[in-house]
Amino acid sequence: MNNEKELKKEETSVENKEKKVATEEIKKEKKDYKKIIQDLEKQIESCQKEIEFQKSLRNADIANLTKKRNEQEALVRKYGSSNLAEDLIKPIDLLKKVVETPTDIPELQNYLMGFKMIISQIENAFETNGIKAMGVKAGDEFDSSFHEANESLENSGMESNKIVSVISDGYMIHDRVLIHAIVKVAK
Repeated sequence: MNNEKELKKEETSVENKEKKVATEEIKKEKKDYKKIIQDLEKQIESCQKEIEFQKSLRNADIANLTKKRNEQEALVRKYGSSNLAEDLIKPIDLLKKVVETPTDIPELQNYLMGFKMIISQIENAFETNGIKAMGVKAGDEFDSSFHEANESLENSGMESNKIVSVISDGYMIHDRVLIHAIVKVAK
């Protein structure tokens, strides 16, 4: 019986040791799992931050593209009529010169007056759309940004780099040169 008691004690002791080892293994596994979970949580947090960063980049790109598109649309609205205006200005300038031709014939004077009124309406339409003549005149300082020198004259009686005469006026569309004024310049 003693043997049985000792055997039971040993079995209990072995069971307790096994339980203790199992408990320690479970605790160790728990720690390992906690570590794995913490690592995963850190990775998730890192991924979330990266997603937020990428979203902010995307939003910034969208904002920049929208701004650029709006600026381009504004430029098209502002300067889109440049080609048409440029094509119309030359014949209108020619018509102005024809209308300014003196005549003594009353019927022709009436027609010329009508043409002047039409030219005035066209000029008003141009001005409404930001297109206007530069109003260059003799004596103005020559500026290659606005003027095109057709001829340089010596002994013109004017200071050097002054406009002697205007062959054709220039035109602006808002703040840009549409057509340079063609002038003769003193040397």
